[in-house]
Amino acid sequence: MITFNKCEIGYKSVLVRIPELNLSAGHIYALIGANGSGKSTLLNTIINKKSLLGGELFIDSKSHATFSAKELAQKIAYVESKFDGVEYLTVEQYISLGRAPYTDAFGRLGEDDIKAISDAITILSLNSFKDKYTLNLSDGERQLVAIARALAQATPIIILDEPTAFLDYGNRIKLIQTLTKIALQENKCIVFSSHDIELCLDSSIQILIVNQQDKNLELCASDITKKEILRIGFGI
Repeated sequence: MITFNKCEIGYKSVLVRIPELNLSAGHIYALIGANGSGKSTLLNTIINKKSLLGGELFIDSKSHATFSAKELAQKIAYVESKFDGVEYLTVEQYISLGRAPYTDAFGRLGEDDIKAISDAITILSLNSFKDKYTLNLSDGERQLVAIARALAQATPIIILDEPTAFLDYGNRIKLIQTLTKIALQENKCIVFSSHDIELCLDSSIQILIVNQQDKNLELCASDITKKEILRIGFGI
């Protein structure tokens, strides 16, 4: 689904190298690495916010560079590390923005759009505050709302930058379980960056590590330990 071929990722200099890697549908991947190792840059490259320094990136065997903005929005949903809210916009209204790649120029919602919005609200248990303004939510609630917008977007790929950062431990576990279930049952490819190594290991998620030594991105074996992750990704 997401295929990297001799990719070099960074700004003026290379932060991450990916010689060859395929991220498949039906799987969830946790991106691990030290601060400044290029995790966010890698995610921004996948969503085409940042250009490759070298190599090729493919989405469903089609060159990433050939997608229009609308086509890419129908393939990839992205959740930033923090959503600060929008004045006078309710939770439900914000989540409905996820349907923008499918609506007409007037933003009119059809039956499919309304169902996708309702399903996203239900999956993340947001019904109790769907009519609240986004500015009146806690950081953790706003993060769940941002994820719900991505779910409503109904894309085969979901990219998340530190999605558990503002959640308490119970909601972290619940979110990871929900994302894992969505990846499997809806055949989606989900990639998220995280510093929560223990939670990722406990959840049996596939681990991607930016190697501290050679800057290569490694897809690790399922039996990798925390000690090995720290050695590879943090040089400890």
